[in-house]
Amino acid sequence: MFKKTRKSRLILVLCVSAVLLSALGISPALAEKRFEGVEITVFTQTPPFIAKPVQMFRADWEKETGGKVRLITAPWGELYPKMFSSFALGAKNYDIIIFPAAYLADFASNEFLAPLDTFVAADTRIDWLDILPVYREKISTYAGTIYAITMDGDSHMFYYRRDAIENPEHQAKFKAKYGYDLAPPKTWAEVRDVAEFFNGWDWDGDGRIEYGVVEGMRKGAQGFWTFFSRSAAYTSIPGQAQGLFFDPETMEPLINDPGHVQALEDWVEMIEFGVPGMINMDNGEVRSVYAAGEAALAIDWGDVGVISDTDPGSTVKGKVGYSILPGTTSVWDYVKKSWVDFPEVNHAPYLAFGGWIAGIDAKSDNVEAAYDFLSFLGSPENSYICVTTPETGFNPFRESHFEKLAGWYGYGFINPEDYLGAIQATIAHPNVQPDIRIPGAFRYFEALDAQLAMALAGAKTAKQALDAAAKEWEAITEDLGKEKQLKNYRASLGLPIE
Repeated sequence: MFKKTRKSRLILVLCVSAVLLSALGISPALAEKRFEGVEITVFTQTPPFIAKPVQMFRADWEKETGGKVRLITAPWGELYPKMFSSFALGAKNYDIIIFPAAYLADFASNEFLAPLDTFVAADTRIDWLDILPVYREKISTYAGTIYAITMDGDSHMFYYRRDAIENPEHQAKFKAKYGYDLAPPKTWAEVRDVAEFFNGWDWDGDGRIEYGVVEGMRKGAQGFWTFFSRSAAYTSIPGQAQGLFFDPETMEPLINDPGHVQALEDWVEMIEFGVPGMINMDNGEVRSVYAAGEAALAIDWGDVGVISDTDPGSTVKGKVGYSILPGTTSVWDYVKKSWVDFPEVNHAPYLAFGGWIAGIDAKSDNVEAAYDFLSFLGSPENSYICVTTPETGFNPFRESHFEKLAGWYGYGFINPEDYLGAIQATIAHPNVQPDIRIPGAFRYFEALDAQLAMALAGAKTAKQALDAAAKEWEAITEDLGKEKQLKNYRASLGLPIE
């Protein structure tokens, strides 16, 4: 009788403890360091950007769980080939990959990634509904299944030096030259004028020559996303099925339409008004150059804003303005095959890249430990630290990231409301354009990237380069199966596939 009573009490204590731990978002096994002796391997981009959050938090997770995190990195251009080959060969080189959202369709359609719905449903730490709908419902899912955890919310935004544009002397000179008031550019045509005006002279009085603009153009980096940030407004009519990549009725490439050609011609001209060597810069260099005060304008993800206001070495703290991407007043209608004039500026903010997401190899021997680390890294608390820390490469993607301003001020932000407001305006814009999300995305981007480099170098005209890219896109589509790709593309846009 005594033994039975003691056993019953022990069971009761264990049950109550489990309930209390669960209520705190901690499993009973966690208190026992349930991953003692387990090593998980994470593969992502060479630090600092993207790998830095893993470096920041792996020791905490190791201390809490007893597990170990091994970090392997590679330069941007090597990520996709190494990830794909590891999956395809069943090598199990990595338990976790932190990768561009554009690759999800490739990996998920080939069943390379472990489905995560069950893990997410049982996870009280991840706070899934705090993640903005566009990221949790589209970016991290494929065919209705969760295959990745959002780590970063990406969209391109526009940066300008407020001190330069608000200077009365600059305003008077600009109006005398261009015939309209100097203000933050609302159109790509205005971007051209403002960049030209501020190029090649000491407009901030620091004794050095400054330039008009800095953008990432380097081949093999992220330049093609900058190109699409320009072409989106020229090719995206509000309410029309996306005209940015393919015709959703035929899978015909639209990349060489007049709207894209105009955007590329504009972009080539920017070299003349840009920081010397801009054609060979990636976005990491864009951030450091802009924070050093060398340019009036910039296009980037949210990282320029973080670094400009919070990095100790920044010379532009409190001097940077933020906005959604500029637009156009004339848009190419791919259905009517004609230009359409707009009485107001047509904006088409672009979810360039879509963000970095993290998935788990479906063949991993450590799926539970891998998910636990992702849940830890991507939790509201830790992700908030990541998005407010320079050089993580992670930008806000949760509701709470936008609501908790104290942390943004605490990390040195001068005007976080303006910064966060521009990101929110981008994500919530009725004409926002998602990135390509179909199998073969890397191949399409790689083919385009090579042709953009030819145009930027002056080896081809914009039309010649984009015609060549369109032919390569057609060949890639045929290789992957045109009907299959058409269904995938329509599904990615939320269009019926039958």
